[in-house]
Amino acid sequence: MSTTDTQTATPQAMVIDPAELRQCLGSFVTGVTVITAIDDQGVPFGMTANSFNSVSLDPPLIVWSLRMNASAFPVFSQAKRFVVNILSEDQVDVSNRFAKSGPDRFDGVATTPGLGGLPLIDGCAAYLECSTEATYPGGDHLLFLGRVERLLGSARKPLAFGAGRYMVVHPYDNTLKGEVGSGNIATQRAVHLARPCLEDLTRETDKTVGLGVWGNMGPTLIWWIEASKPLDVRLRAGMVIPLLGSSTGKVFAAFSDPMLTNRYLDAEIAAQQHLSDSPFKTREAVDAHLAHVRKDRLASIEDAVIVDVNDLGVNAFSAPVFDASGSIVLALTMMGDASFNLQDPAVAKLREAAERLSARLGYKA
Repeated sequence: MSTTDTQTATPQAMVIDPAELRQCLGSFVTGVTVITAIDDQGVPFGMTANSFNSVSLDPPLIVWSLRMNASAFPVFSQAKRFVVNILSEDQVDVSNRFAKSGPDRFDGVATTPGLGGLPLIDGCAAYLECSTEATYPGGDHLLFLGRVERLLGSARKPLAFGAGRYMVVHPYDNTLKGEVGSGNIATQRAVHLARPCLEDLTRETDKTVGLGVWGNMGPTLIWWIEASKPLDVRLRAGMVIPLLGSSTGKVFAAFSDPMLTNRYLDAEIAAQQHLSDSPFKTREAVDAHLAHVRKDRLASIEDAVIVDVNDLGVNAFSAPVFDASGSIVLALTMMGDASFNLQDPAVAKLREAAERLSARLGYKA
């Protein structure tokens, strides 16, 4: 083989497909804004835009862009002023309203007059009131360079957008590396990190997922996200669930300090005595089952029915999350109908999510 054959070929430019470009750009998560202005008759105009960015701090300059074939283009291209309304996380409806064409976008939307009488949409995370410094052509868009003349902020969290869907913002907290947990108490940081993890799981698997902690009365479901096709279950935040009658409970029973779990297990074993088909009538049977949970690092339950929660049985899997000390702090749970089983690829994603979350909390296997 010649030297030429083994050399790496020089990358070649590719023909860019607009649909593929849009999908790729969706990987870049942005905030969501509504740009507002008024025409020469004083009529307010507004449109949703995430093509917004900072340019300079001194002088204070920002930029946003607008398609030249947009219905509001004549107004914004002539406007001497505009406002960047940075939407807050509870303003998805505002974003959707101003993303649509039509003359009634401001109907029912509360606003406050800003500089030059331009509308500031109430409830936003922040506002940038700008004069139009310059405009520049950019393909099928026009770029608007704005000089910030006044800014207003609030304590509200901003709305985000990426991968074709709205998102909420959770700050990344890496200040507690090597944090040692306290028994089975779910630390604030662990719960904080788990929420976006569950959102990712739901998006990737389209399964109903939940977050369990060890509460004052045992295993407790504190948060969940439903799949696009919700299960017929009446889940409630703060709901205490059984140790042996739920996959979440089995995870805590398997990995928690027996000093915490023994009295709950004893009570549930006693309650199983009148059930002819119960596999958990003796402590030996329970211990053997929990040994398998510890070995697999995964608990499951089939056709589970909890009084006042669901009438039709559900299948569920749960995986433990550990802190730096090796103590269990959370359980990630995934639920499905009767067809949901161990061979479902979603179960592997559940395991991987629990392992990644444990690693972020400082756990070393």
